[in-house]
Amino acid sequence: MDITNPSPYFLAVLFFIVAFTYSSVGLAGGSSYTALMAIFGFNTLAIPMISLSLNLFVASIGSFNFIRNKHGKIKLIMPFLISSMPMAYLGGALRLPKAIFYWILLISL
Repeated sequence: MDITNPSPYFLAVLFFIVAFTYSSVGLAGGSSYTALMAIFGFNTLAIPMISLSLNLFVASIGSFNFIRNKHGKIKLIMPFLISSMPMAYLGGALRLPKAIFYWILLISL
């Protein structure tokens, strides 16, 4: 297997492991999806959208279970939901040069 052209099944398994591991502690794993895609040579314009989509999917499942089991109050959660959605969109829409993107990724992880 070439690192720049991984099998879709291999990536699916890696993403599942990340999702399972991070969601078990209440996180969604967005930074790890980003790192994996950067390692495997994904297009830097595609990485934020894929990472945010996976993050949204995993976080939605965790949030649904959290609320369903009555661990949180919707009045407390709503301000975070309302403010985080547009900020996530703005972050995903931000275009950075490839070199700066990799430096920020390196420093943040």
